[in-house]
Amino acid sequence: MPPTIISESAEPSVLADFDTWHVLDALSCGIIVLDRQLCAIYANVIAQDLLALHLPGMRGQPFVQFRPQTQRFACAVRRAVGGGSAVDCILRIARQDGSGRADWVNARIAPLCNEMSGTYVMVELSARMRLQRQGPALL
Repeated sequence: MPPTIISESAEPSVLADFDTWHVLDALSCGIIVLDRQLCAIYANVIAQDLLALHLPGMRGQPFVQFRPQTQRFACAVRRAVGGGSAVDCILRIARQDGSGRADWVNARIAPLCNEMSGTYVMVELSARMRLQRQGPALL
């Protein structure tokens, strides 16, 4: 006899109406999702504003091209993925709008692991008003 499947509710979940990307766009911090090669596959509107880029121009491009200190960023990503937990740091991100400016942002780098799709990386960015004497390491 096959097992009986019992559903908690006969009605579809309210969350079924929400697209995950729309939820990420509503956040007040920048979110960038990177694939295994650290290429951008998603950036919400705040991240696009912080980088002065639009998603079509970012998608499939290595994230390290948007900031100069690639070695330190790569080390922070390896620590996050290798340790299985988030790493907080401060990043200097060169703006891509031709202004020659660079902005300091607070960053949290976290692995997104899934048995089927492997490991992705989420970079959470928030504008930094001033540098603090104590806090996360500068990258």
